[in-house]
Amino acid sequence: MLRTKNKLTVFHDDNGTFTDYSNEALDFDRDFFTMELSSSADYLYIGFTKPISEIFFEIKNPNTVTATLDGEFYNGTTWTDLVGIYDETRSFKRSGYITWDRNQTDEAQVAVNSSTKNWVRFRPSVDLSVTIFAGINIIFASDRDLKGEFFEIGQFLPKGADSHILTHVAARDEIIQYLRNGGHFKQDLNTGRLKDITAFDLLDLGQIKQPAINLTLSKIFSNASDQVDDNWSEKASHYRSLYNASMKLFYLDIDSDDDGKQDDEERMAPAGSRIIRR
Repeated sequence: MLRTKNKLTVFHDDNGTFTDYSNEALDFDRDFFTMELSSSADYLYIGFTKPISEIFFEIKNPNTVTATLDGEFYNGTTWTDLVGIYDETRSFKRSGYITWDRNQTDEAQVAVNSSTKNWVRFRPSVDLSVTIFAGINIIFASDRDLKGEFFEIGQFLPKGADSHILTHVAARDEIIQYLRNGGHFKQDLNTGRLKDITAFDLLDLGQIKQPAINLTLSKIFSNASDQVDDNWSEKASHYRSLYNASMKLFYLDIDSDDDGKQDDEERMAPAGSRIIRR
């Protein structure tokens, strides 16, 4: 359930012909999908039930063409440029995040290919080469972040893997379950019902990045260990201790009203309190 609640709707618009890659984009670990984006006729659409501001792209076979990505959102009247966009993937030449400012002006839902969501769409400045994606979703830290703590982490890749993406996913899911167990939730203001938080309900991923790094490293070294108290087992315990300490968050911005906006009362809310809007 943790993963399906994070599911994005992913469409490739090839000159008006839509291909749905939503299922393939979800898990990072099952299906690859191929896309070739034209600068004149194609869009990559990504939709969710509310506005989001950060997506991670895991790329199996990168684009080889130097380009830039234009990103847009729908403001209720027209498609307009995303403000503050930063493309760590360099137009899908490598895995990474694409981010933009939260609280874009007048974000609104619109129907794309008969699916009504909050959408963002991307188009390259020049035609891209064939690109193979392993997933499009969200994680809380990347391999690049791990290298800041342990530069040689690439030496611990699972057999046949290009990255530690599945361990990042496992760390993300464990962190969300920990927060749920600790009493964090959101509330549907129309029905009053309480709802589970998801990864897309954390409004500032910077607040959770260090715990995610520590937990991911702990999992990697635990898998590398082949006996109790060896060097890797000790490193796993060390990073698990750091994770436990770093999860004692004093503040955590959570989208308690589930609108995708970072409201004033949601900024820097005490992490140990349950959040209910009335």
